[in-house]
Amino acid sequence: MKKRKLSALLALVLALLLALSGCSGGTGGSSSASSKADAPESSKAEAPVSSKAEEPASSAEESEPEAQGTATGGTLRMGAYVLDTQMSNKSPFATSGTFTDMLDILYEPLFTFNEKKGELEPALATEYSWNDGFTELTFTINPDVKWHDGTAFSAEDVACTMQILKDVPTFDQYALWDKLSDVKADGDKVVFTCSQPFTALPRYLTKVKIVPKHIWENEDAENFINETPVGTGPFAWDKYTVGTSVELTAFKDYWNGAPKVDKMLIVLYNTSPNTTLGLLNGEIDCTTGTIAMSSIPEFTSKEFAQMDIYAGLGNFSVLINHENELLSDVAVRKAMAMAINQPELISRGEYNGVLPTSIGWLPDLFGDYVSEEAKNSLAFDLEAAQKVLEDAGYTKGDDGIYQKDGKRLSFTYHNASGAPAQQMEAGMIQQWLLNLGVEIIPKLATWPELTSLAQTGKFDLLQMGINFPPDPYAALNSCFNSSMTAPAGESTPGLNYFRYRSDEMDGLLEQASAETDEEKLKDLYYQMQDLLAKDYVFLPMYNSSGHIPYYDGAAVTGWTDYEASVKSNRNLINVRPVG
Repeated sequence: MKKRKLSALLALVLALLLALSGCSGGTGGSSSASSKADAPESSKAEAPVSSKAEEPASSAEESEPEAQGTATGGTLRMGAYVLDTQMSNKSPFATSGTFTDMLDILYEPLFTFNEKKGELEPALATEYSWNDGFTELTFTINPDVKWHDGTAFSAEDVACTMQILKDVPTFDQYALWDKLSDVKADGDKVVFTCSQPFTALPRYLTKVKIVPKHIWENEDAENFINETPVGTGPFAWDKYTVGTSVELTAFKDYWNGAPKVDKMLIVLYNTSPNTTLGLLNGEIDCTTGTIAMSSIPEFTSKEFAQMDIYAGLGNFSVLINHENELLSDVAVRKAMAMAINQPELISRGEYNGVLPTSIGWLPDLFGDYVSEEAKNSLAFDLEAAQKVLEDAGYTKGDDGIYQKDGKRLSFTYHNASGAPAQQMEAGMIQQWLLNLGVEIIPKLATWPELTSLAQTGKFDLLQMGINFPPDPYAALNSCFNSSMTAPAGESTPGLNYFRYRSDEMDGLLEQASAETDEEKLKDLYYQMQDLLAKDYVFLPMYNSSGHIPYYDGAAVTGWTDYEASVKSNRNLINVRPVG
């Protein structure tokens, strides 16, 4: 069996963090086998001997955090912008309308992906290995894992989880069962059998939260809302106070070491400005990532304030519905993309706290797999954008809006309510499109509503973020394969909310899915990104990188005892009261 080792993109990530350090108030083991398999870098992962980690926008009124210099009595207070509807379903399989940050604390995958290191890290499994043909993947189960109710974790739980994905295709968001033929438990091992080489599978599986068989096998998984979640994470479910908070209790038997606080209190806010105000007022020690970007200077000026900034696995963009007759014209999409001033959007809207998004989609986190040609192919040029429309036969009407064959370039534009930065950025984009000669009809929706609209295709243009698995193939396949979309009115089985269909893209993805030669795979990724750049599939905004505010040394400290996102389970177990 060949042990797998991921080529870390650490140097690249560090460079990105240094580049962003102007926005940050500051920054913020396992042993592994050394053998490598001859496979693409994107799928090589650490094969640990041990899974134990080493311990070591409304403007908000300024006021000093009330809790600075005082202990919280062993409670970590995390703020989150969450609606009541997002607490009605706690199933980790639900694809929309849930409180995912909380579920990430309660549930875990076999391996996690460390976005700062660019590496896979062990969690519910200690190691994995492939057969020679990369069609059989075997994980070794972590023997130290227990469920929150005290039941021992086993390979049967993994097999049960994967069976649920097979039985309920809507839960199989990345269509893993299109390439899997079997998943079975074998003692302390779980074996994934693929119908063809599938080297990206370990990274896809970082997005699959494992559930306890002894609970879920007795439920109708498709309709089970999981009122009292039982997971394996560092904090266990306690109670939910409607519209106010979620209380979690430290799990003393956590496989990676008990948390150093007794409780986690997730304070719920109904808007981004209110979450930011709570942060500035010291009501909370951190947020899940929410902060009104215009408040970053005020926040970072406070004592103990820090920003954890890193490249992320998601892109914010304006989704284009390719089933709209006018938007199906590549000239219209190209002109709109050229009319958006991305650098200004990032500087004014996000205070330079994020990275650009390439029209080729893949973020810089993927290193050599990113096509520089696609990345540099798009530039803001309003006059050239208007010429693109005119060359395609569009003419301006008396109202300044381009039209062709009596059809005006007029589109609805959905974006998030309760999110001032998003609304400001939507206003900027809508004005740029109006300057181009495209009429925009703005519409507000909650985040869950936006996801539902995107999944069902009931939009023209829609501003939102899409997160994807930590693998270039996964990122491209999940979002742009024709099999990952559906006709308008039907929910997409994957993340292809654009309704983008391309035989050429599908063919390239099919080749890449079974390719194990790194150079050939890299060339295929370049071709895919260059195709996306040529087809202008979406309107780029920015990479939705991590920008998590937190106080280190006020009421709690220890956030950066492990090099990972401050809201990762690896870090949360190290947070402890001051004093």
